[in-house]
Amino acid sequence: MKGVPPDYYARMHAVEERHWWHRGMRELELALLRERLPPGARFLDAGCGTGGFLRFLLDSGAIGSAAGVDVSAEAVELARSRVPEAELAVASVASLPFPDAAFDAAALNDVLQHLPEEEVGQALSELGRVLRVGAPVVVRTGASRRARRERRDWRAYDRATLHAELERGGFRCDYVSDANLAGSIVAELTGRRPGAPTGDRCGIPARGSPVAAAVGTALLRAERAIARTGSPIPFGHTLVAVATRA
Repeated sequence: MKGVPPDYYARMHAVEERHWWHRGMRELELALLRERLPPGARFLDAGCGTGGFLRFLLDSGAIGSAAGVDVSAEAVELARSRVPEAELAVASVASLPFPDAAFDAAALNDVLQHLPEEEVGQALSELGRVLRVGAPVVVRTGASRRARRERRDWRAYDRATLHAELERGGFRCDYVSDANLAGSIVAELTGRRPGAPTGDRCGIPARGSPVAAAVGTALLRAERAIARTGSPIPFGHTLVAVATRA
C-alpha cells in the first residue's frame, strides 16, 4: 500500500485481534451478516489483510470454510499463520482466482477506499461473479460527510456515494450506516480527520488506555444493537454497508 511504513502489516497483525476498535467492528459486521449466512457458509474476505476477520468468523462458528485474498504477499503470509485452514492467495480484488458462484458470502473491508476510480467497478463485478445469486456482502470503508478523494489510491465515501457504487456494481444495497460515532467526534474535535496514509499516519490505532478501551467497546456494542434495528448511525469516520448479490 502506498505511503505506509515498512512494518505496516506486522503492526496490523499485532493489534487487530485485541484492539477494541477492531473487535467492535468485527462484532458489528457479524451482527449485520449472521441471519443472512447459510449453515456451513463458504466465506470470502476480499482484501483479508493479516486474517483477523476470517479468524473471528471461524472461531465464532458463523461460517464453515474461509478464503481470502490480498495484494500484499506479506499480509497473506501473516494471514496463513493466523488462519492456516483458509484458502489464501496473493491477488487483486479486481481479478479473483476463484470460479463463478463459489461463495455464500463475502467481506470487502477497507478496500474500496484504496482503489483507483477505474478499478472500483471491476472489483465489484469480480466480487459479484464469485458470489452465488442472493449472497450477502458486508462492506467497510472510510467515511466523510461529503465524498472526497485526496489521492488516486485514497478516498472517503459518504453514504449516498457508497450506496450508488454498490448498486452500479450489481448489488442491492440493503443497509448503509456510519459507525464509531463517539470516537469519530473526538477525532474531529482533536484535529484527527482521516486522510490518505503516510509514513507517519497509516490508520492502525494506538493501544490506548484500559478505560478508553472499555468505553469504546461499550459504545460500539450500543451501535451494534442500533444496527440490528436497521437504523443508521448519523456520523462517523467509518461506513458499514450490507448488500445482496443481485
